[in-house]
Amino acid sequence: MCGIAGIIHHSGIHQDDIDLIARMNELQKHRGPDDEGIYSDKHCCLGHRRLSIIDLSINGHQPFYSDDGRLILTFNGEIYNYIELRDELESLGWIFKTKTDTEVLLKAYQQFGKDCLTKFNGMFAFAVYDTKTHSLFLARDRVGIKPLYYVIADHKLYFASEIKALRVIPGINCSVNHQSLFDYLVFNRTDVYDETFVNDIKRLPKGHWGEFSHHGLKIESWWDAGSFLDLRGENNLEAIIAGIEQRLVSAVDLRMRSDVPVGSCLSGGLDSSILTGILFRNKLAGTDYPTFTVSFPGHRVDETQYVEALNQQYPFKNHRAYPTGKMAHDGLKEFVYTNDEPTTGPSFYSQYALMRAIRENGVTVLLDGQGGDESFGGYQYFHGFYLNGLFWKQKYLKFLHNLFKIILRGQDKTAYQTLAFQLLPDAQRKQLLFKYHPYIDPDFFYTHIQTSRIYNEFFDAPDLNGSLVRHFRYKLEHLLRMEDRNSMAFSIEARLPYLDYRLIEYILNVSEDLKIKAGETKYLQKMALGQYSIPEIVNRKDKIGFGTPQEWLDEEPWKKETANSARYCEEAFSTVFKKDFLRKMPKNGTNRWKINQLAVWHELLP
Repeated sequence: MCGIAGIIHHSGIHQDDIDLIARMNELQKHRGPDDEGIYSDKHCCLGHRRLSIIDLSINGHQPFYSDDGRLILTFNGEIYNYIELRDELESLGWIFKTKTDTEVLLKAYQQFGKDCLTKFNGMFAFAVYDTKTHSLFLARDRVGIKPLYYVIADHKLYFASEIKALRVIPGINCSVNHQSLFDYLVFNRTDVYDETFVNDIKRLPKGHWGEFSHHGLKIESWWDAGSFLDLRGENNLEAIIAGIEQRLVSAVDLRMRSDVPVGSCLSGGLDSSILTGILFRNKLAGTDYPTFTVSFPGHRVDETQYVEALNQQYPFKNHRAYPTGKMAHDGLKEFVYTNDEPTTGPSFYSQYALMRAIRENGVTVLLDGQGGDESFGGYQYFHGFYLNGLFWKQKYLKFLHNLFKIILRGQDKTAYQTLAFQLLPDAQRKQLLFKYHPYIDPDFFYTHIQTSRIYNEFFDAPDLNGSLVRHFRYKLEHLLRMEDRNSMAFSIEARLPYLDYRLIEYILNVSEDLKIKAGETKYLQKMALGQYSIPEIVNRKDKIGFGTPQEWLDEEPWKKETANSARYCEEAFSTVFKKDFLRKMPKNGTNRWKINQLAVWHELLP
């Protein structure tokens, strides 16, 4: 896990460019405190900060050179199946000088070209410079776990792992991208496709590669979740259960490969408790294996009772972080700077506080349960997409049966709201959305809703499986961006077994009727993997997620912060917000959090 940066310019690299890469390296030092490297020739300069995870020796130093010196690699991430892939490459005649996954990646690129990407089981963002053709190849992993941003200015391509490193480019235009701002305010989404909150800074889309040459930048997709629907996969429930279990156990096993200490995030939910059970049942963890939990003693979102119940089953050692509203307020500017862009709720500060505690306990590699909801249909509003599909497919009896079961289970109101929204005509949808955002200027609203991918592509999902695909395309990455920044702020590598591509592709091709059944979300996950958790968790009907008290925003320092932020935003974004918008804005904690985030982020822009 590392920080990467680079510049390529066919008219020539100068000392100022090399100095800029050194500065970008320093700004990303938290991503790689163990080593630093810079490569340059007359056309390209590459930078690297290393967090040593596999082969801690100097052999892992980057930028990394091919044996003949033609190719130069700077790489952020992990290739979990590097041992198996190295064996394959050795059988093809390649000789290895190190034990690193970095060397495996570069030799795979030499052997297979762009097709090497399909060979990798991992999370990655990397750049390969060809010193002969003076071209640069860039790539990101399938679902966007590892970030890669770029700027094209004056015929130069700049890239880096974090936005803050690109904001120091001389002459960069840091004007606000209003489409990103719209999706943030109206849909609570960021990181939708290739946009950022800054107009000049773009994101290489997940599952894409790019090539920069004399002809400019060419970008193409190499993986998309939609390719794995309707492939006539396995339809036998017993076989599906076995297939899911085998793939997740393998994913966990691969992600335990590390030459530094490993631990796990552990909430009281299904995803992380299953991962813990897999570790102990498969003897991948021993007594006192470290787990880490956020706790809010006495508050309704506190889940430690479930962690304690799980601890009766498995002998892990549980460490806890106790974030408070005051801590979040006092660390607001540092937190916003860390995340590069505004976050969508206070739970991400709790995650940040937990990462700090993890690092203080000496853990460098972390297993986390991110991604289980996206594959198994875990969010409560997935009911709405499922019911909508049943309705339009004219499966009315199944529709009524599931609706009745949802009501009996007392599921969240978002299940019904999502269904109602799906069934409304376009004009009524827009009117309803605008009604719920009365503080937004109508011209701004109706201009940007027309070009919103969330509105036009996310919500047009025809059924549950279609919705899962759109979550991988347009929703998951904003969670991954915040996980990346929060973990890397403390030099921690977060690994996500549920996002193993073998598991994702397999589950996407399974019937949606096995993902939600009789009003119960995650039905298939419970059937296949529930034995690794405990009944108290498997049978829960509530879903808290990374729960954080919304009451924080009612505390005195936050009230003042919100008032100041509202005044700032009213002036700085006069075409976005109505006058006196704080009074018009719904008073829920998420809205107030976003206004605070937006104001502080905008103040931090150069």
